This record gives sequence, C-alpha cells and structure tokens, in this order.
Amino acid sequence: MGKGKYLEKMIRHRNLLSIFMAFVIAGVILYFGCQSAEAERADESWRIVALGDSIIGKEREGMAVHLCFEEYTGVPMLNAAFGGNLASAGEHADRYSYHEESLNLYALAEAVCHQDFGVQKADLAASQTRAWYFEESLGGLEKADLTQTEILLLEFGVNDYMAGKKTDNPEDPLDVNTYGGALRYSIELFQQNYPNLRIVLITPAFCHVVDRGFCTEEDFGGGTLEKYVEVEKGIAAEYGLDVIDVFYEFGMDKTNVMEYTEDGMHLSSEGRQAYARFLAEKLGEEKDK
Repeated sequence: MGKGKYLEKMIRHRNLLSIFMAFVIAGVILYFGCQSAEAERADESWRIVALGDSIIGKEREGMAVHLCFEEYTGVPMLNAAFGGNLASAGEHADRYSYHEESLNLYALAEAVCHQDFGVQKADLAASQTRAWYFEESLGGLEKADLTQTEILLLEFGVNDYMAGKKTDNPEDPLDVNTYGGALRYSIELFQQNYPNLRIVLITPAFCHVVDRGFCTEEDFGGGTLEKYVEVEKGIAAEYGLDVIDVFYEFGMDKTNVMEYTEDGMHLSSEGRQAYARFLAEKLGEEKDK
C-alpha cells in the first residue's frame, strides 16, 4: 500500500472514530440531561399549591403562612399568591397598560392550564408597581407540575369585595367580570386539565381597617363581605368542593381583629401562625403529636 493511500485510510478511520465518539458523548449528555430534568421536575412537585392574595402572599420569609404550614404538617406548599389581586377581571381588564390584571385568578388559571405565562412575564417586566416577590410566585407557578399536586387552594374575595365587583351574573354563571363567575370559570378550567386535583376554596377572612374607614359591613357595590363568603360557599357546594370557612370559623372578629393582624386586614406574625395551623387542621394535615 502506498504511503498516500495509507494516510488516507488512517484519516478516514480517525474521522469515523470521531463521529462515533461524538454520538457516544451526545448520548451520555442526553441521558444525564434527561435524568437531571427528571430530578428537577421531582423537586418541583408540590403536594399543595396555594393561589390567593396578600393574606397568603404578602410574607415570604420567617413566619410566612406557607412556611408555618410546612412546619406544622411536614407537607411542602408552593406559595403562588399575589398581593392585591382579584378572582375576577378588574376594571382595567381591557387596558394593556394595567399590568396586574394578568395576575387575577381567571388569568392565572388560563396560564397554568395552557402552560403559557408569556402575558404574565411581559406584564411584570413592564410593571412599576409589582411587589418584590411577584417574580418568585410566578416562577414557582410556572415550574409546578400540577399533575403531581394533590391540593390546590384558592383564597380570594377581599379584593373583589373592595373593588365592588358583582358577585354573580344570572345570565352567565361563568362571567369572569363577576366574583362567582371567575371562581366557576377557574374551577372548571382546572378540573378539565387536572381531573385528579383536589380543589379547596378558602373564604375571605374578617377585616376591619379603621384607618381606611371600612369593615365587612360596608357595601362597595357588590354587597357586604358576608355576601361574597356565602356565594363562595354556594359555589363549593355546586362543584362538590371542600371549603375552608375562614370568615366564620377562624375566630377573628371585631373584638380581636387587631390581635391577629397588623392593620385590621393583613395578618401579623401571630396571625399567620394561627392561620397556617387553621388550614392544617381543616385539611387534616397536622403532624401526629
């Protein structure tokens, strides 16, 4: 064999060996990449996911509701709540400049069930009024695998009440412009996409904000807060869902509201601990003593 042909053969063999090794390396990377992705997905499986407003969402560290709940139960809870949001479509729903609209329950339900958080990400990027933890909440919700989640908590109502949103539309029970319609719409969307998910409704808590001049007996256009509570409990019955009645059963009223809250509405450290334990008791998740 001539020297030129020998060199040509060696180069061809070396090229084939390089191609073979490239396939081997690619296979190894793909395998371990899949293993890593599986591990990551496992880390993002939450037994309980909580959607709600500032009652759950406002505090994220220390004596936060979800951290206290985890301490009492040993059950991981994803805090995907956003302070200030409603269940229903807000008055600025048709204004693209109002960025928090996409964080209301009906819009988040669409994002979760369609696995598309593009609108929420764009809104948060443009918003000048977002709370510091909003990206954290949205990121957790985007990564959560609800096919592995056992319980979805929906805690809404106070902001719908304060915004004067109608509780229902008799002609359209799924009207997201109403509190009841938004709840029904979101429940049905979650049930269609995650049929094994246990959805639990949480009623609004009692509130009496002296410095802002209102309490639960005020009517901002949709009725008193008790009306929203009763509508929510009625919807739970419609769909055969459990409801945790914070308003009537938590034990907070005019006589002691400032023992549980910082301002008549937002829970204090002691209030968050009590609230978390109340949820744990109602869900039957307390650790054995």
